[in-house]
Amino acid sequence: MKEELKKKIITAVEKKFPQVEQIKDRFKVDIPKEEKFGDIAVNLAFLLAKPLKKKPVEVAQEIKEILESMDEFSKVEIAGGGFINIFLSGEYYRQVLQQILEEKDRYGESREKSRGRINVEFVSANPTGPLHLGHGRGAVVGNVQSNLYEYIGYTVEREFYINDAGNQIKKLGESVYARFRQIEEPDYPFPEDGYKGEYIKEIAQHLYKYEREKILSMVDQQQAVDFCAEFAKEMLLEKIKNDLKEFGVEFDIWFSEKKLYTTGKVDEAINFLREKGLIYEKDGAVWLKTTQFGDDKDRVIIKSDGSYTYFAGDIAYHYDKFKRGYDFIVNVWGADHHGYFPRLKAAVMAFGVPEDWIKVIFIQMVKLFRAGREVKMSKRSGEFITLKQLIDEVGKDAVIYFFLTKDSNTHLNFDIDLALKKSAENPVYYVQYAHARICSVFREAKERTGFDPEQPFEADISLLQEETERVIMKYLAFIPDLIREAGEKQQPHKLTQITYQLASEFHYYYNNFKFLTADDENLMKARLYLLKAVREALRTLFRLMGITPVERM
Repeated sequence: MKEELKKKIITAVEKKFPQVEQIKDRFKVDIPKEEKFGDIAVNLAFLLAKPLKKKPVEVAQEIKEILESMDEFSKVEIAGGGFINIFLSGEYYRQVLQQILEEKDRYGESREKSRGRINVEFVSANPTGPLHLGHGRGAVVGNVQSNLYEYIGYTVEREFYINDAGNQIKKLGESVYARFRQIEEPDYPFPEDGYKGEYIKEIAQHLYKYEREKILSMVDQQQAVDFCAEFAKEMLLEKIKNDLKEFGVEFDIWFSEKKLYTTGKVDEAINFLREKGLIYEKDGAVWLKTTQFGDDKDRVIIKSDGSYTYFAGDIAYHYDKFKRGYDFIVNVWGADHHGYFPRLKAAVMAFGVPEDWIKVIFIQMVKLFRAGREVKMSKRSGEFITLKQLIDEVGKDAVIYFFLTKDSNTHLNFDIDLALKKSAENPVYYVQYAHARICSVFREAKERTGFDPEQPFEADISLLQEETERVIMKYLAFIPDLIREAGEKQQPHKLTQITYQLASEFHYYYNNFKFLTADDENLMKARLYLLKAVREALRTLFRLMGITPVERM
């Protein structure tokens, strides 16, 4: 909205002041904090004063005369020093409402994905157990941020990095194998650092039922452990995929860590860096010169025993992304990876990309509360509430909304009792109820008056004279700017604030005004037209968050 107004103002002013071309990059359209200072304020007079060699107030007066002739503005005022305050007109709001009804649940979205192609990697849970709440929060943040990037004009590829190499898979195999053996030999030792969850027993029981003879016939125990590991990994990965799909999260790419090693991608990345003169040997190990790119020390990528470090695999994975030609990439990580980012960024910069080519969104922990008390969980003992269990209890929409109520880099307390409430105290209920209420008004309009608001219709917006109506229209006009800002700043949690504010404005309107005014059909249509725009704006926000636009509650 601000960009569109900026273009219109420049077009109108440059006929008299061609110098505007020199300063248009510094020209800003701001929203005043107080209503009395207008709907928007511009600094154009200040910027033009110098090239015109005039006082800002004098330039402001000339600009004011130009802007007053524009249909989009009802009043133009000069504030102290030369700022120009502008009040938007009914004609402008008519255009806004018309745009919303034309674009429906994609209100304000970039029509062309012309800003570039990017990769967003998120969740990337070890396939050694079910998804927990931290994974769920990462899934919501990654998916919604991806939606925001698409909204502002990027082509997005969502990626899941499968951690299917290394010690955790070995430990998974040993855990499942031990539970398998315990079915017949209860005293068979379980690995001290094994995975203790009930899901391990379930996998073992499945193997015992269908693969008992095959496993017991394996002479080499390590072969049996490896078989259990591969079977368990695939079974758990399939469950992860199904749980995410039920959560409304799907990926374009599932990238196997294991294949980095089996296809030679690790060596390829190291050789690329070696050719750039960034690899050296010391103390029998192979090092990368990450200090040249801001790291506090160089890093080992091949140990003295010839094995790769974990860092080498990460370098190879990001080198693969680099070769795919993305304009930039985004990783969604747990907060415990804060310290790891500088070294990875240094390694990525060694490829020859700019510093901001790789971005990271950090996810803090989620704590569950029930009846005012924290629900204690322990991954070590295998006692924790899975993402699937939480969704089954409170519903997908509540989980998504609550995960978005705070910045991802702050701790989140999830109140199960609040998420289950069917009242205005529950924020997701509150915003969905706004949508359902509008649908109810439309059904009632058809039943009582025979007029169907669901069909296209025209309305005289000039009849919307109430202050609350103007406030709603103004907020609707600014929603695309607020969404874009959330996307640019990687703040998907802002969507809940935008949605809640719009719902609040609507609920106030609903509680204080009548929409089905039998004595004034034109006013009725104008108000229903406004409600229809509010509903589409809500649907736009719901779509970006992945929340259901409920029609009856």
